Amino acid sequence: MTGHLSHIYRHPIKSIGLEEIASASLSQGRALPLDRVWAIAHTHSKVMGDAEGRAESWGQKANFLTGRASAALMAVTARSLEDGRILLQHPDLWHVEIDLTRAADHAKLFEWLRPIWPADAPQPTAVLRAPDDQPLSDQNTPVLSLIGQSSLDALSAKLSQPLARARFRANLWIEGWASFAEFDLIGRQIRIGDTLLKVQKRVGRCRATDANPETGLRDIDMLQALTQHYGHTDLGVFCAVIEGGAIAKGDRVEVI
Repeated sequence: MTGHLSHIYRHPIKSIGLEEIASASLSQGRALPLDRVWAIAHTHSKVMGDAEGRAESWGQKANFLTGRASAALMAVTARSLEDGRILLQHPDLWHVEIDLTRAADHAKLFEWLRPIWPADAPQPTAVLRAPDDQPLSDQNTPVLSLIGQSSLDALSAKLSQPLARARFRANLWIEGWASFAEFDLIGRQIRIGDTLLKVQKRVGRCRATDANPETGLRDIDMLQALTQHYGHTDLGVFCAVIEGGAIAKGDRVEVI
């Protein structure tokens, strides 16, 4: 079974902005570079930062601002700038450019988020940087998420409306596979460009996928829809990097 890598996405700040990139260099046992390397803790967070603002440990998503808690966050897009800053945009807000290494910009980010973060939710308190070997993703091991485009197309057809890739926040999108073929690859290896990945398990979905990433409004009960049509709430798979190397849009994807 072969296909090709059609899209690569990373999310510099957990749940706040996705960014499409053309290529990346993967390392054995690591996640996609610059993916979920920052997260925003809130008043109920149990994850602490050290003197340099680095998270002392991985933490579950309940410790951070997420799209599950605020659908509006799902409409944020990100772009990494050459000087290390990140440009964030939202359809209802002016754009903002922030340098997350500067404490002064943390307050700037909190203020920018205020209109799209619920006033009755735990409020942002700190920007934390991930430990070197573990991104602040929903998984406690370094993995990449992958979805076959045909799987999303099949779900869109079931719901009689097009669904944006951004709704599901996967790192890698594959074209050329049959719908949900990735579920049959658990335990197997796939080669993309110079890299070798091992497919580990399915991705279980949460309420963040209810939100339309163009508007930041909930327009689907996604878990109910998946259950109704497929009998589960999964879409996509998690993969570990077995052999590092370069990947790029258009690379051939081959199941080993």
